[in-house]
Amino acid sequence: MKQNKMETTKKATTGNFIFNIMVFQNGILLTCLLLIQVTIFSQNTTSEKTCIDCHKRAVKKDILHGPAVDCTSCHKSNGKEHPLEDVEGFVFLEEGASLCFSCHEEEKPAIIGNKYVHKPVSKGECLECHEVHSSNDPKLIFAKSPDLCYFCHDKLEKSIKKSAVVHLPATEEGGCVGCHSPHSSPEKKMLVSNPKTLCLSCHNKTLTKGDRKITNIDKLLKKSKVVHPALKKSCNSCHDPHASENKYLLSIPYPLGNYAPGTEENYELCFGCHDTDLLLLEKTKYATEFRDGDRNLHYVHVNKEKGRTCANCHNVHGTNEKYLIPETVKFGSWNMPLKFKVLENGGSCKGCHEERKYTR
Repeated sequence: MKQNKMETTKKATTGNFIFNIMVFQNGILLTCLLLIQVTIFSQNTTSEKTCIDCHKRAVKKDILHGPAVDCTSCHKSNGKEHPLEDVEGFVFLEEGASLCFSCHEEEKPAIIGNKYVHKPVSKGECLECHEVHSSNDPKLIFAKSPDLCYFCHDKLEKSIKKSAVVHLPATEEGGCVGCHSPHSSPEKKMLVSNPKTLCLSCHNKTLTKGDRKITNIDKLLKKSKVVHPALKKSCNSCHDPHASENKYLLSIPYPLGNYAPGTEENYELCFGCHDTDLLLLEKTKYATEFRDGDRNLHYVHVNKEKGRTCANCHNVHGTNEKYLIPETVKFGSWNMPLKFKVLENGGSCKGCHEERKYTR
């Protein structure tokens, strides 16, 4: 009787391994084919490890960056044994953003060619925002905005958290990139378009917040013959785009309602553009066209303890009448008609009182 013996032959392929085992016992040939998903090593067999065997954490997230399936797309060996403690076995093919642009070359002209470039991009620090191997986000970013933005813009985060009034897009997930480009822009502040166009892309319809309705500003401006000059450049002349302690996101306090003490401090927002003389001078020949002779009618209406606020007579965005005077003004629950007429060298008004005329 021949001595029992076993001869084993192994054939390996990437990922799946097929073992052909030939067993000779008592002259009978048994052949077994085994398909298995893991590598089984005998005591006398060795096999090279792949990068992923050691760096599993790099690719464990849901979305895999394309080049991560071939590490040599970004890394090359320095020729030294790997791994060794405190010795990098691999180096980048290129440094900083140049490595990213070696694949994303179509984006380079649009990004670098713009006047304003996000600081991490200009410094070639793509990894400030992006993960390079795998991520849970399709854009391979560490987190959604605004959380991602707050890593650097922590002062803005504090301002938003402590402010009484917050612009909704500033807190919505992904809201920051609705207004700002994360890479570069031809506009200041990395805006995706010029400020007025950007604001009106949302304020082109009536918005409802609680029991308050926000006017369709785009529609108002388009139908107005006279537009507040402050709006021709940017809404930010009066409004903070992120958060404010003041109602309507006003950047500076402004008295709401029909009455307020007529002090310079109360109308600081208006006096950022307008001359304070129209409030402070009782008599003038130059400070305002709203005068009867040299009697300043702004002073008459505003400069007192129960002064009339600007919004009693002016629409701050736009109207069809000269001097931004609207057809009606809100007086409590009443839409009070303002029957204002431009006359030669003066005008007349009927609203809070019977018709009164003035001549300069």
